[in-house]
Amino acid sequence: MNDKNYIPSRTSPKGGRRGCLCWETSTYSIECCDGSVRAQGIGSVYFSEEDSNLPINLSPPVISGTAERGETLTSTTGTWTGTGTITFAYQWKRDNVNISGATSSTYVLVADDDNTSITCVVTATDDVGSTSISSNAISPILGSPYNLVAPVASGTGQVGQTLSTTNGSWQGIATITFTYQWRRDASDISGATSSTYTLVADDYATDIDCMVTATNTLGSANQDSNDIANIAGSVPVISGVPTISGTAKVGETLTATAASVTGTPTPTDTFQWQRSDDGSTGWANISGATSTTYTAVSADEGKYLRVVQTSTNEAGSDTASSASTAQVASAFDFLFDNYSTGVLAGYSMRKLSSTYSGECIEVTQDGLTFTDIGFSNNVLDESAINTIAENGDPVYVSKVYDQSGSGEDMVQTTFSAMPQIHNGTKILEVNNKPALYYDGTDFMQVNNQHIISGAMGFYQVNYNTNSGRGFDSSDQSSNFTLLNFRFQLKLAGTQKLYTVSLPYNNQRIWFGGRNSSNEFLAKMNGNTYDLSATTSTGDVKIEKLGSSVSYYDGYIQEFVIYDNDQESTSSDVITQINDFYSVFTP
Repeated sequence: MNDKNYIPSRTSPKGGRRGCLCWETSTYSIECCDGSVRAQGIGSVYFSEEDSNLPINLSPPVISGTAERGETLTSTTGTWTGTGTITFAYQWKRDNVNISGATSSTYVLVADDDNTSITCVVTATDDVGSTSISSNAISPILGSPYNLVAPVASGTGQVGQTLSTTNGSWQGIATITFTYQWRRDASDISGATSSTYTLVADDYATDIDCMVTATNTLGSANQDSNDIANIAGSVPVISGVPTISGTAKVGETLTATAASVTGTPTPTDTFQWQRSDDGSTGWANISGATSTTYTAVSADEGKYLRVVQTSTNEAGSDTASSASTAQVASAFDFLFDNYSTGVLAGYSMRKLSSTYSGECIEVTQDGLTFTDIGFSNNVLDESAINTIAENGDPVYVSKVYDQSGSGEDMVQTTFSAMPQIHNGTKILEVNNKPALYYDGTDFMQVNNQHIISGAMGFYQVNYNTNSGRGFDSSDQSSNFTLLNFRFQLKLAGTQKLYTVSLPYNNQRIWFGGRNSSNEFLAKMNGNTYDLSATTSTGDVKIEKLGSSVSYYDGYIQEFVIYDNDQESTSSDVITQINDFYSVFTP
């Protein structure tokens, strides 16, 4: 024992613990197993005869066996010397606490022993007395899973990002398997049972952790991970591009519809309208145009428009630009500006030519006083008529001016036969556009004849309210009625047209005439009608209607005549007319 001289014949010095082994050191002190130093110098030591010859342990007991629940541990007695016969007793301990009833040299490990340290204290008894000594420790006892190091969750705490977790470190009998449950603010997230989890919108501004469950054949144990705290939102992502609806025309309102967008928290959409000279480059913001709607102004004429959508939340923003509109048209489409060839006559409640500077109609309330009414924003000046009608009396039309420049106006000098434009309460309209009302006795006429040679075409916007006929079937000495409007086309030769039945109470755009092959044509709202007419090569004239044909009952808004073949361009002309009057959906 190095400088210590073991004194097996001596026991504790007087006042020492009974049965404690002592030895003499090189400094002549007596040092005992309990750590005490009893004397300095051999001459001062006192011995008790009653302590001599107790059992002395020469080597401690040793536990053997598998450190797992259900296994049996066995303790040796160790090596002892003593007086007479030595007997042994055992006391198994769990974390230095006696295990009740565990007093055999063997011990079967139970659930309470899981993850503890097991020792066995052996007590040797001889003829003199007893001495106890502890065995080595068996530790840890493996049983159901026991967490040593908590799982660790990692990843970027932002919606759309994926988190992952480790299992942590565990002890327990093999084999340990693991399951996972991700939690949002300590509440389980349905279906989130993998070792990874992709953050969703509901996780925004919450704390996320993962509860790991370890399981073996003896049981299960849970341990939660660290928190990924205060999950951040996700940057907006726009799918597709915004769209624009409406007509690209000065004065018309365009409407933007946002493209779909994802992001957390829910992004806020803003809009910026832009214009470009060519529709592909040089896009510039239009000052103040930041609404979902935009009304094209004169500065947009001839240019192109688009809208830029910006979707923003606290995490960031995304932008997307719509497709370009068509080239922005002028504020008003003038029929005769676009289709000028062969214009013979034009009578309308809108301006037909940008160069026309005359009046629209002449009106009267009594057949004695007459007032010319012009245009406001290229349409009949309704406010001027309303002013005349402030006395509550109807307003009648005595003249519709020809806008072709020929000066052949439609007139009616008989007060009782004049069509009405205001009923004393309001302007008469069809589809929110002003219209003349013929009550079945009213008519207007052109006093002079228009001579038409060869092909011709006409267009009329009307709305029947009763049984007014579209075409007259009677043979009237080479004359035939045109839509029962107060005109006839007079052919140099005998001509007979057959009746075409029209639907009543229906607004329509009529196209009729004669093509370059002398075939007579009739179309209404895109449908073609066969007139079954005998061809003629003579001149055609427009003059007032013969007295034998019934008058028109309904509304008329526009009537124009061309002295050329209109068959190939009729659909374009009708589309332009329909764009203004909105009679039907093309």
